[in-house]
Amino acid sequence: MVKAPKLYFYDTGLACSLLDIKDVEQIPTHFLRGGLFENLVINEFIKESLNKGQAPQLYFWRDKTGNEIDLLQIAGNKQYAYEIKSGATFSQDYFKGLSVWAKLSGAEPEQCKVVYTGDKSLKTSKGEIMIWE
Repeated sequence: MVKAPKLYFYDTGLACSLLDIKDVEQIPTHFLRGGLFENLVINEFIKESLNKGQAPQLYFWRDKTGNEIDLLQIAGNKQYAYEIKSGATFSQDYFKGLSVWAKLSGAEPEQCKVVYTGDKSLKTSKGEIMIWE
């Protein structure tokens, strides 16, 4: 495991301002769209925990070869791994980091999730594909 910090903005509007995004129409073609979407989704996980009166137990995981998990959530005695993608078209590659993590951790497929902007949710043998609503 490699320890490396990752920066998130609680205010995505501030993040957009710092990136000189002045209009919502700029976001779909912006080169950091994926990072902004990931930031937004993680903020929602933080808010959900805080609204339940719980401290968020959210982490980021990356190994030395570059496999990564965008969000690792501890809930009770289970860990859930999320790959967060701004794309609307699902790709099997989305499960790459999740599969490595599942093998190392012994996680079941229901603990591996892909969040994306597409319009189709489904369960696969590798994990769950979830639309962002």
